[in-house]
Formats: sequence, structure tokens, C-alpha cells
Amino acid sequence: MTIDEKLGRRGLLAAGALGAATAMAGPVLAQAPTAANATAGATPAGWNDGLAHPIPYTPSPGRGKERGLVLGGGGAYLVSFMMGYFHALKEKGVDLATADIVVGTSAGSVAGAVLTSGRLWRLTGELDIFADFPKLFAELVPALQANPSQERARKLAVDARDASFETIRNIGRAAMAARNPAGTDKYFGTLHRLIGPTTWPSPALHTTANDCYTGERIVVSASAGLHVDVACAASSSLPGSMGPTWLKDRLCMDGGICQTSTHADVVTGVKRALVISLSDGGPQAVTQGLRTSGMPNTLQQEVRDLEAGGTRTMLTVAGLLPGTQHVDNIMDPKWIGPMLRYGHERGLAELPQVKALWA
Repeated sequence: MTIDEKLGRRGLLAAGALGAATAMAGPVLAQAPTAANATAGATPAGWNDGLAHPIPYTPSPGRGKERGLVLGGGGAYLVSFMMGYFHALKEKGVDLATADIVVGTSAGSVAGAVLTSGRLWRLTGELDIFADFPKLFAELVPALQANPSQERARKLAVDARDASFETIRNIGRAAMAARNPAGTDKYFGTLHRLIGPTTWPSPALHTTANDCYTGERIVVSASAGLHVDVACAASSSLPGSMGPTWLKDRLCMDGGICQTSTHADVVTGVKRALVISLSDGGPQAVTQGLRTSGMPNTLQQEVRDLEAGGTRTMLTVAGLLPGTQHVDNIMDPKWIGPMLRYGHERGLAELPQVKALWA
């Protein structure tokens, strides 16, 4: 199957760091659904394809499972931290790939796919994680110079102050109208080197996205019958940088373009959960460059909800690289090497806590 066939391409193919896909040349949007319909999983066309899941996800696929892993969004910056963190823990005998349920958003979808495929450990046997991985990850990074249509989409996301369906749909329209750079072949080639086969790597893996047209939250799992590289592309289709991406008959954008950057509700009911987030969920994340959306972030409430439901929960916040006060662009490849090293250091430092949680 060709890349075009997998994506159901319309118009210009676009790609980028931790996200790529098709950019549509501005379809005419019909009347959007009401919030009530959206939360019920209905679409304007009257179908339910099993992809749309309201927040919180009910019933949760995490219920009754032993270990949960929640991987938030954060561009090349955070995925590099995660790779270093995973590697440090694995060196010391803690394999996060044994999670019974994994939910990955944007950068976290790529990290989750690499982890659950077992590809990370094979790659680290072949490549130097500090010398070769930065070069490999850099191939996923898009052109950093934005054109006006991209700037418009990015500004709408950053300026958003609520997570209403109307706000999400407005950002979705701008995402569809952004003229993003081509390069999908390169993106999927790099993903293949990282993840391996395009078949879904594990029933544990779930990725998130948002429907540009309806504003619905999308959760993709093995049961959807989609290729994992397409699901990761949709999850990381950051408005104004890459995508959007087709998931079945939905055009979707980054999973972080809503009130949650982690979607921890997907693992509700799991006995133990490790949550890895770029920021602590506070409003300062936007000014620090740690969040690409100005919507309130429900991270802390999600953690409280997990704990209230009986889940023993550990939150790891990557935050700012020590010695820095601001991240100018989480997609910039200059962060890949430093964040790999920092993630590795943090993994070693937090080994006792993670080991106690995971054992």
C-alpha cells in the first residue's frame, strides 16, 4: 500500500517533526454538531466509527489492568527526554514496555509506538543513543520558518483560552488551511526506522488525536485497524507545522489541542500508572514555551482523579532543561541531544521511585 493510499491524500502532502500528513485545500464546512452530540460520539454524517471517545473515556480500557503508562505531548524536545528516560530505566532493569496499557499523545504517541514495538531496545543495540539517535530524530523535524498560514494556525492554538468544541473546531479549520511543507515520504521512512513494521505494535498502545471538523477527542487502538505510523502522524499533526492527517474518514490534528496534554483518563482503573508530561499543567507553560496551546491544562486534576479511583500514580515532569528559562521551539532539533542526556539523567535519578511503582 502506498503512503497516499494509507493517508487517503487530498492535495498537498505535508510532513514534519513528530507529525505529518495531508493538508487539505480548504473544504467547505457544514454546520458543526452541538457539544451534546460531540460528547456522545456522533458526527455530522451520522456515523460512529469507534474512534471518538468523550473525556473522560467510559468505560476505560485501563480498568482492571496492572500497569499504565501515560506519555504526553511535547515535540522533539519531550520525545528525546522520553527516549533517554526509557533507556536509563531499562539499563537498570525496569522495562516500561511491560505496561499493560499505554496512551501516547503527539510526541508521546511516537515514543509509545517505539517502546511497545520493542524497537527501542533493538535500535540501542545498533546505535549510540547519544551520538546516533539525535541524527535520526532530527530527520523528523520540519522546516522551522513558518509562512503566514502556518503562523495563523499556531496563533489560534496559543491564544485559545478555553477547550470548547467551537474553539477546537476553529483551530481545526486553521490547521486544514495551513500550507505546510511537503516531505511525507521522508517522515514515514524515518518512522519506519524507529518503529519498524506499520502494523499495530501492541494491543497495549493507544494514541490520541482531535477531529478538525467536529472537535471530538479521538483515541486509536489496535481494534481500529489503522497503521501505527498513520496514527502517530495524526496524533502529532500540530496545527501550523504538519498535517492534518486522515484517520479513516476523519481529518485529524494533534492530540494536545484540547484541555489535556496527556489524556490520562484513558488509563483510569489501572492499578499503577506512570505519567510523563512536558509541563506541570500550570498556566506558565505557554510563556515558558512548554505548551503550544493556551487552553487550560487538566493534568493535575487527571492525576487526582486517577489516585481517587485507586490508581497508585507517579507524575514525572520533564520541564525546562536545567540552566534554561525558556524553550524557543520544542520542534527545534538543537534540543534533541541535550534532552536525551537529561532524560537519561532523570531516569537514573528517579529509578528508585519508578522501580517501586513498577515492580
